[in-house]
Amino acid sequence: MVQKFGALDSMRTMIGVLREVSLDEIREQAETSPRLLIVGPTLERAQQLGLAVTGPEGQSGTTFRAVDEPLESIGQVDAAIVWDPERSGAGSRVAEALRFESPPVQIVRFEGFAPEDSGAIDRLRADILKRNADRAPAFGRALPVFRAAAAKQVIDETSAANAQFSLVSNLPTVLPVIGNLAAAGADFIVLTKNQVMMLYKLAAVFGRDLRDRRGILQEVLPVVGAGLLWRTVARQAATWLPFAAGTIPKLAIAYVGTMAVGRAAEFYYHTGFKPTRSQVDHFIRQAADLLRQLDLPGMRRGFKKNGVVSNGTTDSPPGVIHEVRQSPGPETDDRT
Repeated sequence: MVQKFGALDSMRTMIGVLREVSLDEIREQAETSPRLLIVGPTLERAQQLGLAVTGPEGQSGTTFRAVDEPLESIGQVDAAIVWDPERSGAGSRVAEALRFESPPVQIVRFEGFAPEDSGAIDRLRADILKRNADRAPAFGRALPVFRAAAAKQVIDETSAANAQFSLVSNLPTVLPVIGNLAAAGADFIVLTKNQVMMLYKLAAVFGRDLRDRRGILQEVLPVVGAGLLWRTVARQAATWLPFAAGTIPKLAIAYVGTMAVGRAAEFYYHTGFKPTRSQVDHFIRQAADLLRQLDLPGMRRGFKKNGVVSNGTTDSPPGVIHEVRQSPGPETDDRT
C-alpha cells in the first residue's frame, strides 16, 4: 500500500502535480529524432565514426562529410562532430558554414584515435548531450547507445537545478520534522514538480508512451517511493551531513533526494525490477559523495569521513547503471 503524507494520498497528490506541469514541449522534443553532422578525415572514416557514435539506428539521421568536402545543404542538425586528426582547420570551416543556423549548432571534436576507442566515444556522447541538454530525451529515445548518457544528463541537470533552487528559496531547513506534504509549502512543490518532469524525461529516454502520463506515474511511483524519497533522504542525512542547530542543509536534501529518485527510476527502466532498499541507500550515498565533490556553497566542511567515501568511488551493487563520478572530456568548441 502506498504510504500517505498526512491526509493526502500520495498518488493523488503526484497526479495533481503532474496536471500542473506542462509536458507537451518535452514530449515534442523527445519524439523529434536527433540529427547529426559528422565530418571525418575521409567520407568512409566519417561513416565509421557515425556508426560507433549512434549505432545503426542513427544512420538515417546523420549527414557525413569528409574534411575537404563542401558543407552546403546540410539542413538543421543538433550537433556537428568534427574528427580532424591532421588539424586541417575543419572545425573552423564547419563553424563558418553553420554560423547562421537557429538554434545555434554545437560543434564538438572527436579526440579519440579511432572509432574503436570506446572511452572516447562515451565522452563524445556525454559532450553532445551536455551541450544539447534539452535534446537528451530525444537522443536516448531514438538511439539505444545514448540511453545511459541521456539518463545521466537528465538526472544530473535536474539535481543541480533543484539544488540551485533550494539556495534561493525559503524552503524550510527542518525537513526531517515536517509532518505532511502541505507543511513544506510552495517551494517544496516546485522541487517535486522538477522531479516529476525528470521522471517523464526518463520515461521518454526508455521508450515509454509519453501520451499516457498517468500510466507513467503509476508505473514509476512505487519504484521511487510515495514521497519521492524526500523523507528517506532526510532521515539518512544525519549519517553523512553535519547538523547546525538541529537542521540539515536544504541544498543537500534537494540535490541528493532528486539524484536518488532519478537513479532509482533509471534502474527500474533499465532492468525492469524495483531497486532494493540497499540499492536505494547506495544511490543516496553515491549522490551524497558527488555532492561533496561538487564543493557547493555551504557544503565545503563538516562531512563525516566515515559517512562518505572520501575518494569519490564506491563499489556499485548489482544492476547499478553508471558510476556517479565521471571524467568528462574537455569542451572543445572550435568557435571559442
